[in-house]
Amino acid sequence: DQRSKSATNRMDDITTQFEEALRRHLRSPKPDAINYDMELAQLGLDSMTAVAVLLDMEKTFGIKFPDDMLVEGTFKTARKLKEAVQKLRAQQES
Repeated sequence: DQRSKSATNRMDDITTQFEEALRRHLRSPKPDAINYDMELAQLGLDSMTAVAVLLDMEKTFGIKFPDDMLVEGTFKTARKLKEAVQKLRAQQES
């Protein structure tokens, strides 16, 4: 299915930029590998860092997080955050 194929390509596009933006704000023992399921709090994410990550993601991807996404769950893991970024990018494109 062509639509899911282009969505997959878009997903791959953002991985490098997403990880670079995240790395700028987190302290990770292994800078080359981001564990997408580890809680970001364990990697040093606190409320101040979360704001910095949020602003960086908005700037990097040209998106705006709506108020209803500014919840702890969005920033719980890298996977959750990346899903949110992808969702916002998809909404913006449609």
